[in-house]
Amino acid sequence: MTLSCFQLSESTMQQKPSLLTIISLVTFIALLLVLVLGIFPFTDNFILQSKTYALFAFTGIVGLLYAVKSFANKAIPLLWSPLTAPVLFIGSSSLASSLLASSYPQDSLFGFGGVLVAASVIVFLGSALLPKNAAGVLLKSLGIAGVLLTISSALQLTGYGPSKALESVFGLALPHTIVFNLAGSSLIAVQVLVVAVVGLVGSIIYSRHISKFAAVTIPILLIGLALYTWSMLPGKPSTPTLPSFKAGWSIALDTIREPRSALIGVGSAAYSNAYLRFKPLWVNGTPSWNIQFSQAANAPLYFLSIGGFIGLASWIFLFTRLFARKQRKAGDTGALAAIIACAVLQLILPLNVVLVGIQFVLLAAYLASDQTANRLQLKAPTLSLVNEKPHETQVSNAVAPIYIVALVLAIGFGTLLYFTGKSYAAETAIHQGTLAAQKNDGIAVYNQHQRAVTLNPYSDTLRRQYALTNMLVAAALSNKTDATEAEKAQVGQLMQQAVREARSATTLDPTDAQNWSVLAQIYQNMIGLSDQASEFAVQSYVSAIENDPTNPSLRLSLGGLFLNEKKFQQAATLFQQAAELKPDFPSAHYNLAVALVQLNQLEAARASYQQVLALLDPDSDDYMQVNGELEKLETALAEQAKQNESTQVIEGQGAAVPSITDQNITNSGQRIAQPAEDDVQFPPEADLNPSATQ
Repeated sequence: MTLSCFQLSESTMQQKPSLLTIISLVTFIALLLVLVLGIFPFTDNFILQSKTYALFAFTGIVGLLYAVKSFANKAIPLLWSPLTAPVLFIGSSSLASSLLASSYPQDSLFGFGGVLVAASVIVFLGSALLPKNAAGVLLKSLGIAGVLLTISSALQLTGYGPSKALESVFGLALPHTIVFNLAGSSLIAVQVLVVAVVGLVGSIIYSRHISKFAAVTIPILLIGLALYTWSMLPGKPSTPTLPSFKAGWSIALDTIREPRSALIGVGSAAYSNAYLRFKPLWVNGTPSWNIQFSQAANAPLYFLSIGGFIGLASWIFLFTRLFARKQRKAGDTGALAAIIACAVLQLILPLNVVLVGIQFVLLAAYLASDQTANRLQLKAPTLSLVNEKPHETQVSNAVAPIYIVALVLAIGFGTLLYFTGKSYAAETAIHQGTLAAQKNDGIAVYNQHQRAVTLNPYSDTLRRQYALTNMLVAAALSNKTDATEAEKAQVGQLMQQAVREARSATTLDPTDAQNWSVLAQIYQNMIGLSDQASEFAVQSYVSAIENDPTNPSLRLSLGGLFLNEKKFQQAATLFQQAAELKPDFPSAHYNLAVALVQLNQLEAARASYQQVLALLDPDSDDYMQVNGELEKLETALAEQAKQNESTQVIEGQGAAVPSITDQNITNSGQRIAQPAEDDVQFPPEADLNPSATQ
């Protein structure tokens, strides 16, 4: 009995495409079309979620095809190229960042971190599945997808595009303009068409021949580019709002201050949280001050933030290797040109699942066409039984080990499909709850959101939504005039469940300011029902402010809580801070004026009211209301001035005792004095002063 070892054998045999190879190619074509055109309107954010979950699903399918090929060939096929290492580096660094940066990485794995991991798996496995001519076929498929995308947007201009069909079939309220785009947005569509044009032109330059397909397709793609570029001009319907490069650079530098985050980053799902935590104060003076970006201005800043120096090195490694391969011309030149175009676009624009998916699908096809790549087979150890008899030798080779490896691969990727399906089902449940809310069916909303949390209990976003649903249903029951005793008891149970779910959300992601804000709102609604509700609400708001220190709205909400409890000095302090964070925020100045009136700081209140009027539209109802309040304040100030004059006359005649009202009036020219020790303690970075705002 002898035991052989794992062997690597190079195969250079030319074989006709097998049925499995053809199925693999069709699978990749379908994935490419879905990435550009595919939408499944069963979730709330259905355009990008359709493409993200489709990428996960196709990764599972590619893995199953790979397992079948390994089983059929009794060997694990491998393809190794100079581009394989950087692809695996990106996938492994993203996986490590997702797993190590968070105790509950599910949102990362089913977010953009999972997209990078899935794309890397597709390249590594797909390159061994696809035929050598796959690059040209997929490039033509991308051109066809671009043409169809252009036609769909042209139809949108007429009001009878895909949005009209979706509205009639699914009852969705969608814009029937060029704003609705099957790729996700005009900006993403421009990138898709640029990649397609570059790839086709690269093929023409390499072959020195213009095919009929390219002659028809390229002009249509150029028309689409002109159309989408026009729609993104300032003042046009699809003008994009992009994250600032300057802000992204500042955020990236702040995220790598700690050794751990400098090495592995904050995690792929945590960029939006890092954005809020480290957002520069000057962003509040821009139109995008209240937008929580989930992507940096470009790929290097994003990889540095979410993956640290390891993540940035992985992207740079791939970027440089792509340009190095350009000189060798070892594979399909058109596909390589398209892949490089994707990398260049990532250098100047934020990442998106469509462009990343296209880049890695074409990369898998390019590697399959690479003549210099090593095509290897990992053969399993064979257990040989030798029957030694005189003049007779019998050998029996067992191939069970390779079958076991193939079975493990099949089970692994089947499990991926299962959890992908569960996560997508949870998103569809949330969507069903949204549709039920539009019909004012509170019971259906509650049941669907409960189902979503059951399907995916490790998503803080789903927990947060379920907590809000419990609170809203409880509020609806408490407002019923004919509520039964059972319904009254149910109100308390719903509020307790709302607190429990909101706390679970803060446990799953304690760095998300929205989780703390929702918990604070729930506690605020329980004031009067629970003794410590006010204290817990304050603590939750403080935690939200710690994770989003430049957000004036959070201080406005906490100040409103103090204002309702007649803690006017604390309220005024918070309103003052909100006004300093965003000087052009009318609500901050208005609430500050209200608090100052309660503190008898009438001169300061008048200045705040005047600031509000300067920020409001003179024709608005709010302007009329604030102007009316200011007129009443002016009357009070005039009466106060008369009383002061009377007091001065009396004092001149020897009567030095002011009235009780005069004793309660503070110095009218004095601004609010910051308390020496406020009831609410903020982190050092949240302590602002007027000079910082200037």
